[in-house]
Amino acid sequence: MVAEEKKLARDGDFQALEKGKASFSKPWKTSRSTFPILGKSRRSGFQCLENALAWRATLRRGRTENCTSASARGGSALIVVMWVLLILALLVSSMVYDMHIEASLTAYQRNRTQAQQFARAGVEYARYLLWKSTKVSLMTGAANDEDPDIYLQAIRIQRGLSLTNYVHEFDENQKFTLTMIPEQAFRNINRLNADTEWPLLLRQAGIPEDLFPELVDCALDWMDGNDTARLNGAESDDDFYVQRGYPTKNALMDSVEELLMVKGWTKPMVFGGPPLRDGDDPLTGVAPLCTVWGDGRINVNAASREVLLTLPTVDETVADDIIAQRTPDNTEGTIDEGYKNNSDIFARTRASPALQGLLTSSEHHFMRVIVRGECEGVHSGIRCVMWNDNKRFQPVFWREGEEP
Repeated sequence: MVAEEKKLARDGDFQALEKGKASFSKPWKTSRSTFPILGKSRRSGFQCLENALAWRATLRRGRTENCTSASARGGSALIVVMWVLLILALLVSSMVYDMHIEASLTAYQRNRTQAQQFARAGVEYARYLLWKSTKVSLMTGAANDEDPDIYLQAIRIQRGLSLTNYVHEFDENQKFTLTMIPEQAFRNINRLNADTEWPLLLRQAGIPEDLFPELVDCALDWMDGNDTARLNGAESDDDFYVQRGYPTKNALMDSVEELLMVKGWTKPMVFGGPPLRDGDDPLTGVAPLCTVWGDGRINVNAASREVLLTLPTVDETVADDIIAQRTPDNTEGTIDEGYKNNSDIFARTRASPALQGLLTSSEHHFMRVIVRGECEGVHSGIRCVMWNDNKRFQPVFWREGEEP
């Protein structure tokens, strides 16, 4: 049925074509003047029909091209939109990243400020303990309303003992850690004997013995009040000081670090470091053993084993005996810990009476205070020396930073 309809449609088209041909041919046969233009060509009727069909095809083709052009323009617009979205995404991510960095910096600065305040609170707590040590007594004991921990800490300081790694927590991840050591638990480099004590100190620091004469003489020339150089020393006219542009101090040292300005001394010798020669042990340095505060006597209630070994006539056996006897029940932090006086030291240990003028048991007029404040993982430290005469408690040295 469909095929017959298509055939009838074709037959109708041919009939219309023949009819059009006849109508266009008739004027040509009857009168040439009626269609002067058509008379110029025998195929004028067919040409008009062909022109009409060509126009129709052109029209259809134009519509197709317009559709294709519109599709191309739509694709270009989509690409532009995608680029714009990409740029906006980059801008937004950059802003978010900057906001994250700024928030992190703000949080760090806030935590650092709090850590600094916690460290300063630790210093104030140390001052309070120094004041409290002048008020407590073993005879009367702690008051009824007194914190027993504070009382015990004050008694220990009064006896010249150290307070090590005391932790006070304000909140979770917010605290300070306090260490208090009498400065006389260390050797005062301004008061060491050149013939005996300086060599013992240098040997304990791991420095080779053939360097002792130069190091000792140069250190003494730096501190003495004259311009006469010792045999192995150097004064201001030495090339070492001339090249560096500064003279010898001719006064006592203000800090252990000042040794770095003296001829012959190096950073590993002062603070420790690799061995100076192959096969030697690493240097431990003199800084952990020394101070510039105090009268030169050693507080045996707080001195370390290494410091005790820098004393004349003290060998490893005597040093270990002194440390063992200051905690008779082998329990640190008790109220009966420490030596009461020098007589108690010589009675309970193997220490030689020749050390009488070099030892003390309770001296703590200069107290080394080391505090480490912490807040949310951020640290701030303070290292200071507190001077007290049982009436005033004030810092004479202060250093502040991330680590004490």
